[in-house]
Amino acid sequence: MRPVDDFMAVFQVPDFVEPYMHHFVTGLEKRLVAGMQGRSMTAADIAAMLGESPEKINAFLEQAYRRHVIDKSRKDGVILYSAGDFYGRLDNFSTTGNYLVIPKQIRRRLDRWCFEEYVQRHHGFKKVIENNPEYDGCHNEWVLLLAEVEEMIDSARRIMVAPCNCKMLADNCHFSREICIFFDNEITDRTPGRELPREEALALVRRLDKEGLMHTGGPYDWKEKGPAVVCNCCICCCHPFRAALKLGTKGKWPRSRYVAWYDPDKCRQCGLCAKRCQFGAFHRIGDGVKSKGKVAYAGELCWGCGLCANTCPAGAIHMAPL
Repeated sequence: MRPVDDFMAVFQVPDFVEPYMHHFVTGLEKRLVAGMQGRSMTAADIAAMLGESPEKINAFLEQAYRRHVIDKSRKDGVILYSAGDFYGRLDNFSTTGNYLVIPKQIRRRLDRWCFEEYVQRHHGFKKVIENNPEYDGCHNEWVLLLAEVEEMIDSARRIMVAPCNCKMLADNCHFSREICIFFDNEITDRTPGRELPREEALALVRRLDKEGLMHTGGPYDWKEKGPAVVCNCCICCCHPFRAALKLGTKGKWPRSRYVAWYDPDKCRQCGLCAKRCQFGAFHRIGDGVKSKGKVAYAGELCWGCGLCANTCPAGAIHMAPL
């Protein structure tokens, strides 16, 4: 077996990525992961294995940890390192590395591979499908209205924003990329991105809402535990909505708690709602030749995001609790 085969197996890399692995990991990182063979090791053990000085190894391990090549834990006061996997490294590299140097056709395959891994790895989805919605196992628990996101931001002690790995991987739309917001205890020493003051965070989510991105987040009991993450999503790139459409979990995950109510008598037929609705709940009907068509609403398609209501100039739409 080639040395690279050991690395590919331990790091769980799909075969088609092998020619491009030099973009994701260094030669020394490959040696480290292959040498670990599934073991947890101390820095001293790793220094001896790689034949490097402790000083160089400590700096190297910290870098590899932040790059999601390895993970670390603490047992009995001792820091232990273990191999990460390609799924985690891809997530990190797509948002912090020069991901666009990867050929587009390979990035398309990586997006499909990562999405399938995402669906398989999140076991909380199974509970939702079986109608047992214990949201502790599911992220992006709620579809949120803009006012709810603003409330989360107002309650947070610390806020960071990062590029969205889903959007960087899929690259299917024109929407903004810097859209994932982390709060308080969800911010770790490996959280990418930049810190935001409260007013800048509020301005960001208002701009993203105006742009046409939906909001999801949690946890469902965030008022007791504090906010964790808010994502600003589209259905063409973002894994949560793509997974929900694939798995048929509409309304249950991400959980819809509102539905749009439409008053056609107030409607000015401007069509803003139809342009903003990503699910086709608001749409135009008609021949589409002599006119743009009349606005129509199919409530069964609504996911309760509120993008329609907060843009309607006539007040013809409002969000009602389910």
